[in-house]
Parts: sequence; C-alpha cells; structure tokens
Amino acid sequence: MNRDFFTSPTGQVVLVVAVLMLGILAVRWQNAKRTPAPLPAAKSTPTVVLPKTLTREGARFKAPVPAATGAIAASAPTAVTAPASTEKPTALPLVLFSGPPEPPPAALRAPSAPFGRLIPCQTIVALESNRLETPVIGLVTEDVWHDGRLVIPAGAEVHARAALDRTRERLAVPGPWKIVWRTPDADNGTELSVDGLALDRELLPTGEWGPNDGSAGLRGQVVKTDNDRELKLFAATFLSAATAALQDTRLSTGLLGEASLPTATARNAALTGTSAVLREYAQSIRETIARDGLYLRVPAGKPFYLYVTQTLDLGQARRLAVTPARP
Repeated sequence: MNRDFFTSPTGQVVLVVAVLMLGILAVRWQNAKRTPAPLPAAKSTPTVVLPKTLTREGARFKAPVPAATGAIAASAPTAVTAPASTEKPTALPLVLFSGPPEPPPAALRAPSAPFGRLIPCQTIVALESNRLETPVIGLVTEDVWHDGRLVIPAGAEVHARAALDRTRERLAVPGPWKIVWRTPDADNGTELSVDGLALDRELLPTGEWGPNDGSAGLRGQVVKTDNDRELKLFAATFLSAATAALQDTRLSTGLLGEASLPTATARNAALTGTSAVLREYAQSIRETIARDGLYLRVPAGKPFYLYVTQTLDLGQARRLAVTPARP
C-alpha cells in the first residue's frame, strides 16, 4: 500500500470516515449487548378495614307521672283528659354576633385633646445657660379645654430640661415634659408625660402679640462675665506665634530641597518653652469664653407656650396612689 496516499487530503478524509464508522459500530454493538433491567414486581395493596357502624334503636323516654297526680286522677273518674298535642314546638333560631365592642359613653372616657395644642405657661425659676442642670419649672396659666371638657387645668406644673441654642442666643427646651396636677380634688398628684417644645410668648402692653411670639426657644438677657478675655486671647495667640518666629534657624538641604530648622541654642529653648506656655494659655482662655464668657439668663415669670407634639390623652396619666393616714 502506498504510504503517500494517507498523507494526502483524500487519504486523510478516508481515514476520518473510517474512524467514524468504527465508532458508530462500537456504540451500536454496546447498545445491543445491554439488556433492560427487569421491572420490580407490583406489590399488592393491603385492604383498608373500614369502621363498622352499629345502629341501635330504643324507646322514647317518658317522664313518670307523680304519685299524687295519679291519686287525684283515680279519685276523679269523671274528669275528662285532653288528648296530648302532637304538634312539635317551634324551634327558635340561634344567632351569634361577633363585632367590635361598643365604645364607652363620652362621660366615661378620659378627657383628651388632639395634636398640636398650645398650653400657656410661665416660668417660676430663673434659668441660666451656663448651668444647664437647672430644671425648667413652669405653671400653666390658663385652662386647656377641648370638646367642652377640661383637659389641663390652670395651676398644673410643667417640668423639663434646657439646652443652649448658641446660634440664636436662646434657651431651647426640646422636652420630654412632665405635667403634674396640683388641684384640691382626687386628681392631685397625677402625672402625664408628653413630648413638646417651648415656644417664646411675647405680649405687648397693648394686648397684641409681639413679633417674636411663637418662635422656638426662650429669649432672655445675654450676659458677658469678662469683656477683657477676648483681648487676652488675642494677645496670648500673638505672643505665641511671635516667639516661634524669633528663633534662630539654619538651612538644611535634603531630598525635598532646602528647609529651615531651628538651632540647638539656649535662646531657642527659652523661646520654644515660652511659645508652648502662651499657646496653652490661649487655649484655656478660648475654652473659658466658650463655656462661661457668654451665657443667657431667663428670669422667673417668663411667659412661654408648651407646644405639645402628640395627642393629649389623660387615659395615659399615672395617678398617685394615696395611702390613708393611720389613726
């Protein structure tokens, strides 16, 4: 056989066809050799035993006739006995209702008021912004009514904590607030927690509202404790920078170019220490000015509004349990 024939294109095509034919024959021979697996034998389904139903018949129960009634009937043979009625009694329909419970009458519900009530109040203690631990204590000056019912009586106490609003120079009281009843009746000592804001209340002598009435926060008098502290701060900062500039330096050449470095002399050591002391003194003055240099004072008797940011519901109030006095 010529070997050059298998290296030619025609010979290679013949070889590919021959290999494909051999592969097809091998696959068909393997498929024919395989035998299908036997199917599993069907299992018999067990017979389901059904429950037996037994029907029993019995005589209708008849109530016994009392002995006295039988004796009376025997002693009066002339009495005519009415035949028993064979009509069945009419069965009344049974109806069940499941619905929402009926609300209690308005007289039994606790008084309430909707969102956004303005409660007129007045401070009874002086407030200072540099002593924020001082509580905000006020009294309600006017009754708060809704739907013909008294919700908050005049004379009740309001309590909260204050915070300084430095940007507007006001005392902000964001709450939460606690309202305490001070009345001679059974509600004395009742407490109600509410969320609200303190709004400024400004009434002019003419009886009209001022331009700042209803603005957030309590306005007061701005007080400065030391007017010379700003000058001390500027002087200390200036001297600290000046002592640092008076130090002796030398030029040093490095990878990043020339740099000016202080020399190790007694003069530079003294100037460095003085600069550090003045810098710390300036920082202390700055902190003092920020804390005590400027603060706000709100005098006692300042009128304000308590703007309630929730529903006023006296059903959520906590009443003081009164213990009877021992004899």
